[in-house]
Amino acid sequence: MRLRPDFHASWAEADAKFEEFVASIPDRREQLRALMAATGGPELDGTPASLQLLNDWVIEFGLSDQDDGMDWWPLWRYRMSPEERAKKRTIPVPDKVYRLWELTGIYFADMCLTHDPTLQWVCWRGDHPIHIKNARFVLDQGLASDPWDVLQIANVGIIATISQRELRPDLAHPDRTWLYDWYSRWVNQRHHLYETKPRSWQAAPTGRNANKRIPHHPGAFGHNHLP
Repeated sequence: MRLRPDFHASWAEADAKFEEFVASIPDRREQLRALMAATGGPELDGTPASLQLLNDWVIEFGLSDQDDGMDWWPLWRYRMSPEERAKKRTIPVPDKVYRLWELTGIYFADMCLTHDPTLQWVCWRGDHPIHIKNARFVLDQGLASDPWDVLQIANVGIIATISQRELRPDLAHPDRTWLYDWYSRWVNQRHHLYETKPRSWQAAPTGRNANKRIPHHPGAFGHNHLP
């Protein structure tokens, strides 16, 4: 069976969206800085402590009625149609929350890339046709079955909080130490993972070569875009 590219119509579409996503990273960094400045948020300095500051601000802004002044949708996230939302009877979540999710993920990814420059942004090819992370935009850390899914991690629970406000108010609260806790665990555990599991890397971020893994670091793909 051939690998399936998650919700994308084809691997070519997934790869094209990945390239567009990577090209947008510098703009996303600037959008986060500008948005935080406009809303009285803290300045971020790339330290672990800044993740707690970011976490606090994301919750405050994400649950507020303030608009972010932007109009785009994360390319890695499926967007339900109004008809699909009506059928599922989901509580509407503002688009700004999904944009905030990506902006947070970019900052989190940059911190990980700074800590370990061997990480690589890739459009993930799993080891099974329906691998749960197929076509996700992740950081390849040299572990065939364990990509570092920084964008998913950047969700601090605002969407769940909004969705559960009416049904389960007792559960309707985001995680206030989520980003710092995940980053700390990764920093403390990664050497153990690297030493106890065989290492291999995706041979390319996209395209036909992305289906192959190689036993040595492939070198920079030019997709990290660190400032």
